[in-house]
Amino acid sequence: MLGIGVKRIIFSIYREDIDKHTSAPSYKRNQFKKYKEQIIGNHQAYAKLCGADYKLFTDVESSYDVIQFQKISMIKKLAQEFDEVLYLDFDVITNTRLSFFEHFDLNKICAYNIDTTIPDEVRGYRIKDDNWHPMDMYLKSCCKNAMLLLDDIDNSNLVINTGVIGVNKKSAQLIDFSKCYGVYHKAKEDNLYPTEINSKWKPNNEVYLTYMIERYNLPYTNIGLQWNFILDDSHREISSAAYFYHVVNKDFGLILE
Repeated sequence: MLGIGVKRIIFSIYREDIDKHTSAPSYKRNQFKKYKEQIIGNHQAYAKLCGADYKLFTDVESSYDVIQFQKISMIKKLAQEFDEVLYLDFDVITNTRLSFFEHFDLNKICAYNIDTTIPDEVRGYRIKDDNWHPMDMYLKSCCKNAMLLLDDIDNSNLVINTGVIGVNKKSAQLIDFSKCYGVYHKAKEDNLYPTEINSKWKPNNEVYLTYMIERYNLPYTNIGLQWNFILDDSHREISSAAYFYHVVNKDFGLILE
């Protein structure tokens, strides 16, 4: 049942001429261009189903890393105007007639927590691998945990993926990255991780959001794999049980054709 009198918005971000970044090679850029209108149509149809407005923001920063923080700022800003906000990365394709807004309590920050645990049989040599990518989720969990350990707080191998985030006015106000900046820089200098790990850390919205939730015990719901079903080089098989496909590998044709 649609929330009567509740102002909702679903939004995404897309910039065609984004600066060069290892997470945005030419293939992925071209895939976005090819399927742009279909993605917009998919998002618009889902917003209509949910009784929500839809907005695609294109006037955003050109830096890939800056955009990751900008989307969090935009979530907070839109939550001042709308009662409920759902952010979707532009590579998220919806595949359900269930309303996200009706399914989750947005008094809590709603997103997907990924378990980054490395199997014991490969952990030894992986930790000493010097080829870590700054966007690796395990690397992010180490950074987040180093921040938590500064206050002797129990940590986990979980890191939130910010490709799908749902909040309302109340929960959006709880996200305050200003509490993270100094802690991050201190943890960068004072941590127990080998150089192969900590030398690759950089400020990251997923690290900060997970840190905030675990450090301050913020109200949070793990939306689960169905609502952020990640397709990448390791997991390429689609599933009819997925509600939202997060097409990290940008092979949109598997779903949209």
